[in-house]
Amino acid sequence: MQKLSFCSRSFALYLLVMACQAMAEDEQIDMAELKQMSLEDILNIEVVSKKSESEYSAAGIVSIVTADDIKRYGGNTLADVLNRVTSVYMLSTYIWSDSTASVRGDGLTHVNNHTLVLINGRPFRDSAYGGLNETVFRDFPIHQIEQVEVVRGAGSVLYGTNAFTGVINIVTKKRQDNGVTVRGRYGSFNTGQVESEFAWKNEDAAISGAIRHRSSDGWLASATDERKQPVSFRNDDGDVSASLWGAWKDLDFNLYVVNNQRTHWGSVPIGSGQEIENNRLFFDTGYQHRFNDHWRGSWNLTYNKFSQNYNLPVNDVMYMTNLWENNLLFEQTHYLSFFEDKFNLIFGGLVEWQQGQVTQVSQPNTLDPYEQLKSSIYGDISYALLDNLKLNIGGQWHRFDPFKEGSVDHASSIDGVVGRAGLVYELNSNWGAKLLFDQAYRVASAGEMGANSAVVLGNRSLQPEKVESVDAQIYYHDADRQLSLTAFQSKVTNLIVRNPIPDTTPTRLQYVNAGGITFEGLELETKAKLFEGLSWKGSYTFQTNRDEQNQNNKTQMPNHMAKIGLSYDVTADLQISAFDTYFSAAKIVASSQVLNPPANSYHNVTINSNYRLNTLLGLSKIKPITFTLYLDNLLDEQFYYPEFNRKNLNTIPASPGRMLFGEIALEF
Repeated sequence: MQKLSFCSRSFALYLLVMACQAMAEDEQIDMAELKQMSLEDILNIEVVSKKSESEYSAAGIVSIVTADDIKRYGGNTLADVLNRVTSVYMLSTYIWSDSTASVRGDGLTHVNNHTLVLINGRPFRDSAYGGLNETVFRDFPIHQIEQVEVVRGAGSVLYGTNAFTGVINIVTKKRQDNGVTVRGRYGSFNTGQVESEFAWKNEDAAISGAIRHRSSDGWLASATDERKQPVSFRNDDGDVSASLWGAWKDLDFNLYVVNNQRTHWGSVPIGSGQEIENNRLFFDTGYQHRFNDHWRGSWNLTYNKFSQNYNLPVNDVMYMTNLWENNLLFEQTHYLSFFEDKFNLIFGGLVEWQQGQVTQVSQPNTLDPYEQLKSSIYGDISYALLDNLKLNIGGQWHRFDPFKEGSVDHASSIDGVVGRAGLVYELNSNWGAKLLFDQAYRVASAGEMGANSAVVLGNRSLQPEKVESVDAQIYYHDADRQLSLTAFQSKVTNLIVRNPIPDTTPTRLQYVNAGGITFEGLELETKAKLFEGLSWKGSYTFQTNRDEQNQNNKTQMPNHMAKIGLSYDVTADLQISAFDTYFSAAKIVASSQVLNPPANSYHNVTINSNYRLNTLLGLSKIKPITFTLYLDNLLDEQFYYPEFNRKNLNTIPASPGRMLFGEIALEF
């Protein structure tokens, strides 16, 4: 794998940081003020209804990870952060690493197409496969994140396809302090990382962003492949990524760009180590206008560009495969509020154009050039029936024009309607309850309709997957405590799955609509400030699922998750936190070959400490210099993920073992 040297890229970042430093002023957010804030002060969200509201009054089941959580408990990637969220199970596949966020046990394919990722409320999508999220889960600069809003449940009414069983909204920092932070991190497997966050503002304009470079020799993965041959390779990787937000008067923009290169097992779990490269560009620009005190509107243009290069086998010979796609979306949304904010109406519409292709050197295209046009209109009403009782009703109509591959239009247009309804009841200032009903859909991706590779064949007659979800929640909150208990049920129909094509050697698969699945479970979530300096957060999830023949554990995902974190501010300069993430054993398909160790239950315990060095160094008058020590997998657990895509193998290796990382952060 060819990668720019860590030193050369680090030097380039250093030069950029020095250029930005000239803009820095001696302004700093007083962290002591943040520590004095109650849990309730910092928990407003936008993801449920596209407008800022309390998580308690929102008609959705939401978990929030704040910038303070990320700093306290640490992590190398967004995947590390999400793995601590209620009902989220982050896992890798043989082709993509940390690519799948399974929510409430929904993990049917190695493409994360039932979870929609948003960046500042705008869709981060790909059209070829509909859920290739590795480049955001592994490569996003996590210190640029203000908070992560995770909706557990459907969200298609406002966000369309893929908002099926979960929505993850990454809200970036919009700093106003004209400052620069420089970070250097080094640790296990010769892993080095440099990151810089910066901000600038004047009366009408502001910019806030981060640049990151990471390089690692990777951990050694050893396993037995589908042909019963021993394999061993290093998961080396490197990336350069940047996130940028800017605003000028009523205009704003969001940018995320990343190049990721690494070694993975392969496009199928055969042989030892293949190279893969991902390039991703996300750009959104928006304009907001307030017509009067009751009416405002927003207009957004969102562009997603993606390319990927990897090897795909044909008759045991590897051929370079190249994927590229362009996706352009225009959306307008209007917000109306009357009767002292007791009646709120949101309505809007969008048009999305998608194109792409997958080519293979010296072989026919695995996905011919395609185009598709998608459109929808939506509306959502919230009305305060009483001072403490809110009704929410919404719906979306959507249309997908015929899938055009090459010069031929396939099948016909698809129209559909989904809706949602909910009641939010606040018994008093502390207690409340929610009862929610949501419908969602997922339209087949271009790859599912048009693929023609040696491994899989598309199906142009696929119908959208559909889900109906019911959530019931009771909650309690005050200045220092939060507690919620949620029961959920989701019924999925029209599943898009891959079935073996008879009499093909090696086995070739085809996408088909086949059956359904029902998910049921309970979620307990809690946060508390136990006493001055000591805080707690935790959750427990039980989920079970069954198909139409009442066969249990259809998805192979763990039935139980328990997540517990404890953080203590030892002194004004020292902070120590521990987090234990527990997953019960994953299920294995009976027909798979038992060639690797089982996917047993495991604990992943992390320890993170932040020490401000200013007092020690006698530099109390300058901005913070912070040393961070992050210990991952304290117990040195060796765990495995279920191979839940092809299902020919029982498991794939997932654990690099115990890891240690140190970081120095300087603020200017």
